[in-house]
Amino acid sequence: MQNKKNRLNIEKIIAESLAAQKEQRKEYSLFGKLFYLHELFMHPIDVQDAINSLESTVPRFIFDEIDEFLIGDFDFLHDRGFEAMYKDGAIYIANQIYSEKDLIENIIHEVSHSLEGPYGYLIYGDMRMHSEFLGKRERLRNLMASEGIEVSGYNFSETEYDEEFDNLLYKEVGYPNLHNIAMGLFVSPHAITSLQEYWAVGFEDYFIGDRQYLQKISPQLFIKIEGVLSYDDR
Repeated sequence: MQNKKNRLNIEKIIAESLAAQKEQRKEYSLFGKLFYLHELFMHPIDVQDAINSLESTVPRFIFDEIDEFLIGDFDFLHDRGFEAMYKDGAIYIANQIYSEKDLIENIIHEVSHSLEGPYGYLIYGDMRMHSEFLGKRERLRNLMASEGIEVSGYNFSETEYDEEFDNLLYKEVGYPNLHNIAMGLFVSPHAITSLQEYWAVGFEDYFIGDRQYLQKISPQLFIKIEGVLSYDDR
């Protein structure tokens, strides 16, 4: 009897989820930019609620480089295990994400990459964030070595993304373990993977994370974010 009741509850949840998807709109607007669902989200997501949250949280001008937001099951995301990507003036987002929070995080993260074009010199030109990042990488190397992790074959001074180094972090050490090792150095393990991701993760955390903690552990990154947000030559 209990099994039958559980099965009926599961069937009800599935039916409600499918009904919600059928009712889901395909076209929205985020700061006047097209937000289009090529494929519907696989999980119930209140798109308009996420858009309202973004429009009340981040300044409009940071979306100047974005033409559209496209949601779907894109091969170039799926094949690389990405949830989102900024490319050619568009932000592509996988329709497999789970919540409004995931949607907001991905949009803020990817829009930060779009800012590296027009504000690249402001962000990277004086090398201060670069030095801060590499200093953290070196301290992390020592911490990992003290934990018995083999680090001698990896280049901790490379600021660009390196797949072998990323595999060390993600597959061999594992993000949960790395989070504990890197506590007080990086706001999240993903920020370790490259200088560009250090910027993007920090930008994301500035708006939807612990801003004071970000300023405390990554002061140069924090300065760069505020520099972009206060830049008045627009």
